[in-house]
Amino acid sequence: MASTFSSLTLLGLLAHSLPAHASAIRTTPADPAPSPTYSYSSFSYTQMTSDRYATPLKSPLSFPTPFAPPFSKASTLLPANVTYTTYSLNPQATATPDGQYGQSAYAALWTNLSYSDSPPFTTTVSPTPVPTSELVFPPALPDQSTDQSNLTLPSDFIWGVAGSAWQIEGGLQIEGRGPSVLDTIGALGMSQGANDSNVADMNYFLYKQDIARLAALGVPHYSFSISWSRVVPFGVAGSPINKQALSHYDDLINTCLEYGITPIVTLVHADAPPAVIADVSNLTTHFLYYAKQVMTRYGDRVPHWVTFNEPNIAVGSMFSSYNDLTATLLAHAALYDWYKHELGGTGKITMKFANNLAMPLDPSNESHVSAALRYQDFILGIMSNPLFLGKQYPADALKTLGPNLTALTDEQIAQIRGRIDFWAFDPYVAQFASPPPGGVEACASDPSNPLWPSCVSLTNVQANGWLMGDASNAYAYIAPQYVRQQLGYVWNTFRPSGILIAEFGFNPFADSERSLDAQRYDLERTLYYQNFLQEMLKAIHEDGINVIGALAWSFVDNNEFGSFANQYGMQAVNRTDGKFTRNYKRSFFDFVDFFSKHVAS
Repeated sequence: MASTFSSLTLLGLLAHSLPAHASAIRTTPADPAPSPTYSYSSFSYTQMTSDRYATPLKSPLSFPTPFAPPFSKASTLLPANVTYTTYSLNPQATATPDGQYGQSAYAALWTNLSYSDSPPFTTTVSPTPVPTSELVFPPALPDQSTDQSNLTLPSDFIWGVAGSAWQIEGGLQIEGRGPSVLDTIGALGMSQGANDSNVADMNYFLYKQDIARLAALGVPHYSFSISWSRVVPFGVAGSPINKQALSHYDDLINTCLEYGITPIVTLVHADAPPAVIADVSNLTTHFLYYAKQVMTRYGDRVPHWVTFNEPNIAVGSMFSSYNDLTATLLAHAALYDWYKHELGGTGKITMKFANNLAMPLDPSNESHVSAALRYQDFILGIMSNPLFLGKQYPADALKTLGPNLTALTDEQIAQIRGRIDFWAFDPYVAQFASPPPGGVEACASDPSNPLWPSCVSLTNVQANGWLMGDASNAYAYIAPQYVRQQLGYVWNTFRPSGILIAEFGFNPFADSERSLDAQRYDLERTLYYQNFLQEMLKAIHEDGINVIGALAWSFVDNNEFGSFANQYGMQAVNRTDGKFTRNYKRSFFDFVDFFSKHVAS
């Protein structure tokens, strides 16, 4: 009714305001569209596509200035009494009195863990050139030209792909690796209906080929994690260091550089050793013991480091108390200071957060707005307040969690504040928040409530009954309308120097049940990335947000913590052909194409 009234009113006002002679003005109707004409001719086939090929990276890659001293100089920063050794697992071996960290003790680490599948490889597979036939772009989509064609990203924009050790490497029990807290997933007698990672993608032996495939497609950054329990099989400070692991990751980094790829290294991606988690009050000691071994060796060649992956959602899985987040913050800060001031590193260090931004289900309802902000306080505020703002933990978190979260001292805040070079997080999707049934106060006082401690009801269904976007097999949605608010919340709340989108991706519904050809033509994943990245461009150019990079999750279908059905990868993996053959999907080509069009040369 309002729009009709306004139109009629406007017409009346115009009529009264026009001079008398204006009544003689007549509008000339537009010329009618010409009618089509029809005719017959001889039929001939027309070429509808033309082959276009991916552009590989220039290689090798070298840095004009190392990011830290070479190991020959940095080695003096390591303890003098460290034991460097190798282990070999023999579950049938008779226990011998060979000491606290002998071969028998190593075998005892694996006493309760066995797996149904064994790795089919025993040595690193030599890479082969990627056939030109695999580098042909898929059929072009309909013209999607927008007003963003002139929006550019800086030449140093960090774009590429990501993966993590436990999810892709396989070989859990080979070459001296010790167990991690994730290794019970899928272990025989431990969990039902879950896939183990003893085979996974066999990246531990296929990493050279994986890197060659990234370079052939023109991907300039590869974010991967190092397995703490490979480097320190027993996990804890003072225990032996595995020489085979040090050599493996050294060669992995060198292979990246050989192919022109910049490595981004995560030190812990949810796979800490069990002995460390059992002694989390001494996390700083154990973490520095491990991380110093890695950074002294590889720091000269790695420009970006991530200390911990998504620790803000680790309570209940890896951690048992919110106070363990304090231990994590202090460990991160201690390594930051050591890297900057003792090692003399010039690279950048961050910590990676999980966050699917809570939006008020009804933005006009103050209780819904409060619920959304409360959720954000619990998911991001606890760790980010001291890191970025030098502030205490959020008041609601301290009030709700009680002894599970002790307030930081002024000394601790001073230790933590500013020990981070940029913001990194994994904003896959947003969600809607509203107060829980019974209200926030009742929930907050009841630790048995399933919504405790955030005490917020979350949904991906809008108030009008529509899903916020196209749903995936699990978790992710194509809902680009919330990308700018994700970035805007972080930018304006914690005010970092820059934001790295460290993971984002989409796993199409029932993708693993489709034929390989259908899996490769993954249009939904392409739409997810294209729409997300277009909104990222708007956030940069219209909202003034400094987004410094975007890394897709993931470069290959992997083990999503017990499931091979949730396929986030931009490459398929054949786990039955004995070779673990990879196949590019169309989303990979479209992802690369986006950046080729927008990153300044």
